[in-house]
This record gives sequence, structure tokens and C-alpha cells, in this order.
Amino acid sequence: STEGWGASFGRELNATDDRPHFGAAGLPILEGKMLEPFRARLEESARFIEPTVAARLLAHRARMDRPRLGYREVASSTNRLTLIAAVIPAGAVTTHTIFCMREPRDEQVHWYLCGIFNSFVANYLIRLRGGTHVPASVIHQLPVPRPAKGSPAFTTVARLSRAAVEDVTLRAELQARAAIAYGLDEDDLAYVLNTFPLVPEHERRAALHEFRRVTDGL
Repeated sequence: STEGWGASFGRELNATDDRPHFGAAGLPILEGKMLEPFRARLEESARFIEPTVAARLLAHRARMDRPRLGYREVASSTNRLTLIAAVIPAGAVTTHTIFCMREPRDEQVHWYLCGIFNSFVANYLIRLRGGTHVPASVIHQLPVPRPAKGSPAFTTVARLSRAAVEDVTLRAELQARAAIAYGLDEDDLAYVLNTFPLVPEHERRAALHEFRRVTDGL
């Protein structure tokens, strides 16, 4: 939106319309099913596009030369989470099943928002709107905490987001930090966690444990 973070999301390539341009070499093409929280599984890409062709097709709609936040546009009732986001690496391009952030340019902002998007709290808010798709219009209305860039609240979430793929404990701390950023107390977070029955109980317990640990030090 033009307010808040000043971030807008949209499609890049269209898997149907642009298919004639796909080939066996060039930039890897990512689809929504290749995204998991915090990670784009680039190694699964089986389709590619020449960089000059991609640049012509995308024009001003994407910057393939820099990392940017992307999320799965299609949600499924069988997914543990509804909003699944990762930072798309530079040198990759996405199809219409992933919506990517076009601005701002500061990579730290993309990592911060990636952490917030993958939080249980943001997912809870998205689920209140229902539906099997997460269009850009819904994302543009999502309440997202906005700590000052460079503040501990901002840099900690961005740092944890970068490392969350590899470390379960860091993911739990990230969930706690996101809940604090949203202004939740322990009872609020416990309520939100109970609305995610497909998430293993030990992950939910870990998030609550980290919330208690972090807030004890505040």
C-alpha cells in the first residue's frame, strides 16, 4: 500500500501465457509449490527463461537482479499455514502462483516482512478473511507492525527470518518476537496458537515458551 510499509505486490510471469518463452536454460522459474516458509526451493525448478526475454516480458513489474519477498497466492486447507512467504533470490523469476514485492529496495525490509508474514499472528489475521487465495488486495490490507528500521525489534526479526530455515529454536523465537511486535500478551498468543491444529503441538509449545523467555527480559 502507499501507507504503512509502502510495499506493493504483484505477479511476475504467467505460466500459461508466457509458456512459449520457457526453455531448458537461463533464469530458473519458481512456482508457488516450490515455496516453503523462509525458503525458495530453487533446486526443484525444471523450467527456465533467457534473462533478456524475461526482462522484456516483465518490463517494470519486477527486479530480477535483487532479492524480493514472495508469497504463495494459492492457499490450501491442507497447508499448516495459509500465508507462506520466502525471499526470492536474485537471478530467479516467478510465475503467477507467487506474488512478489516490488518495493522497497532495502533487503532488510524484505527479510523483516518475511518473518512477519510467516508468523502465526499474521496467518491468523489472513485466515479471518477466508478463501483459498491470498490476493494482493488482501495482503495490502494486512496489519503489519512497523518498528523503526535499525531498531532491535526490526533487526531481530530480520535476522531471525534469515536463519529460520535451519534452526527450529530460532523459528520459535521469531514467532515470539512477531507476537510481541503485534502487541499480544501470553493469553492472546495461546489463543492464536490453538487455531493451528495442523501445526505440531511441540512447535506451538516452543513458540509460547520463547514468548515467555523473551518477555521475561523486557
